[in-house]
Parts: sequence; C-alpha cells; structure tokens
Amino acid sequence: MYRLPFILSILFVSSLLYGQQENKLIRRGNNQYEEGNYKEAGVLYLKSMDTKDPTFKGAFNLGDAWYKQEIYDQAAIAFDSLKDLDLDKETRAQTYYNLGNSLLKLSQDTTQQVQQSLPASIEAFKSSLRLDPRDEEAKYNLAYAQNLLREQQQQQQNQDQDQNQDQNKDQKQDQEQEQEQNEQEKQDQQEQQEQQKKDQQQQPQPQEISKEDAERILEALKNDEKETMENLKKAKVKAASTGKREIDW
Repeated sequence: MYRLPFILSILFVSSLLYGQQENKLIRRGNNQYEEGNYKEAGVLYLKSMDTKDPTFKGAFNLGDAWYKQEIYDQAAIAFDSLKDLDLDKETRAQTYYNLGNSLLKLSQDTTQQVQQSLPASIEAFKSSLRLDPRDEEAKYNLAYAQNLLREQQQQQQNQDQDQNQDQNKDQKQDQEQEQEQNEQEKQDQQEQQEQQKKDQQQQPQPQEISKEDAERILEALKNDEKETMENLKKAKVKAASTGKREIDW
C-alpha cells in the first residue's frame, strides 16, 4: 500500500534537473540507506544540504530516510519543500506521492497526529495523479485515505451524537431531580402547616366566666384575706401572753 521510489531509481532525476553527479556525502548516504542504516543515511543527506551546491536529490533522499525512521512530520516537511520546484512532471508526481504517504502515516500516528494531515494527504495524492494519471498505487492510496477520512468523520459524528444524548439525558435527570425536590419541599411545607394547625387545636383554650362568678370569686378572696388577718392578730396576742417576763430587782 505504501511505497517510496527506491532511492537509486531516482538518481537520474538529479542529472536531468541540474546536470550534476552525486557528491561524496550523498553516495555515502546511499550506501547506508541500502544497508538499512536510515538514521546514518539521514545524517549524511542532511550534511549534503549544507554544502556549497545542495541538490534536489539530497533533499529528496533525506525525506526518504526520515520516512523510513517513521519521522513522518519531518519527512512531510522535506517533500513539501520540493513540490513547487521547477521539476519535470514525473519527479513532481513522485514528490507529491511521497508527501501524501508521509501525511497519511502522520494522520495515523497517535503520538504525532495532526488534525489536517489526512485531508492534506488526499490533496497530495490528487496532485500526484494529475501529473501521472496512470499511477495505480497513487489511486489506491487516494481511495484508502478518502475512505479513512469518511470513517473518521462518521466516528466523530457518532461521538457528537452520543455526547449530545448524554447531555440531554443529564439535563433531563437534573430537571427531574429539581422537580422532585420542589415537590418534596412543597409536601414538607404542607405537613408542617397541618402539624402547626393540630398543635394549636390541642392547646387548652381559656374559658370565659360570668360576671356573677367573678364577683363570687372576688368576695371569697376578700373573706379569705380578712380571715387570714384575724388569725395573724390572734397569733401575736398569744405570743405576747406566753412570753417570759424579765423582773428588774
């Protein structure tokens, strides 16, 4: 599904573009690349870009080396920087193809995921096919990326729907709880009022007396007071008559 043009299969591109042979650093990088030492190859390609006359080939191969190391964001940057150069159609098609692959890998890498990398990958494959409509692998990768994007969009739509449903459910539960609380408070208030009413009914009510009864009570109190005073007087007299008498000799 994913392919990159073999590094040596594009060596003729540099001669067509610039009429130059590979320099020593690029040749050493190619040797490391063929042996699977992609990190070492990338270092050599990067050094070749720092020479007096850097070539397209060094930058292209550097993108390949980064891709092999799964450093997809750097690989995408490398190929993206080359796509607008004054290249022949086949080379530009290969550059767009590699850019599309790098962005597609980047979109699937959870540690480096970029939100817009998948749509950008689709556009890169389309650009490659405009330049080389017969590229079956570019067609396949384009269809794969488009299907993956549809799945992601559908998944996101389902997540949004589930989230909305959960929010509506939570909101409904909150409303029901609030309604139950209001009803309970109303019931408690009614019960409290009824209890207060019962308590008031159970309290003994003051009884009214007639005028005649009031006069009799008052008269009885007066008689009791008169009798009490007379008893006190008798007690004083008795105390005086029985007390010890002192004689002054």
